[in-house]
Amino acid sequence: MTLAYLGPEGTFTETAARLVSGSDGELVACSDIQAVLNAVATGTATRGVVPIENTLEGSVRATVDALAFDSDMLIEAELELPIALVLAVAPGTSLDQVVAVRSHPVALASSRHWLTANLPDAERLPSASTARAAQVVAGDGDDDLGTSQQGATAAIVNSLAADRYGLEVLARNISDTAANTTRFVVVGRSLSAPTGWDKTSLVVFIDENRPGALLNLLEIFAERDINLTRLESRPTKAELGTYCFFLDVEGHLADERVGDALAAIRRTHRDVRLLGSYRRSGARRTDEADRIQRDDEAYREAATWLEEWRTRIER
Repeated sequence: MTLAYLGPEGTFTETAARLVSGSDGELVACSDIQAVLNAVATGTATRGVVPIENTLEGSVRATVDALAFDSDMLIEAELELPIALVLAVAPGTSLDQVVAVRSHPVALASSRHWLTANLPDAERLPSASTARAAQVVAGDGDDDLGTSQQGATAAIVNSLAADRYGLEVLARNISDTAANTTRFVVVGRSLSAPTGWDKTSLVVFIDENRPGALLNLLEIFAERDINLTRLESRPTKAELGTYCFFLDVEGHLADERVGDALAAIRRTHRDVRLLGSYRRSGARRTDEADRIQRDDEAYREAATWLEEWRTRIER
């Protein structure tokens, strides 16, 4: 399996990709998230790994928007990775010499408290990835965004990137909270088989901006006892003031109640984009499979009951 990931080498996404591929997979570093999806679309890679959500900063908008608007790839799996951030510099650099800090915007935001306390005057410069920031600080490349100040630049990265690019770590565990975790998704072309511990992701476009439109959508899931684990609105990019809704719900497309809910949404809304149905991350509840089986049996029994009555209608 060839796995594309958000590069360059040393990103947290590479770590996630290695967990997915194991020892036999071939990894391909890509310049940005859209490039990862394009690699899968063109067949350069079998699958791709991209970040989609962080506990501190929420959704990774570049991934969410790319999946919804710029790609027909499907989410096949997800995994969660604890994020341990370090401040790294060129060897021989001291903290009081640092006048600028580079990193991915999410990493910069996740470390704002530490930066405010220890480097309050340092300029904060975004990079395409944490590893890209490490490259620049190590002198392996140039970023478009530079600093006019005289002094040293540090990078907020993971330990892998610091080691790989020969940087010296000045501070460890600089995240604002120890619970900093990023969720990554594996994208491909297939719908994964149900496991009994699954999640379905979709985008729903509301056909008309009217009172109760979102409530009507949510009632479809409530009536079927389907739990939503994520709900987020995003601009449709069609015109100002129009929005779509990204939803993650518990259950698989193959489950009767989830399938029934999706059919109801498709019936009552202008457009629905299925992003994938795949195994959830985290420990599986032991009673989940039994509950899904009971729910599916109830839905099938109800459908059979209705069909039996329909056969008695005079033709």
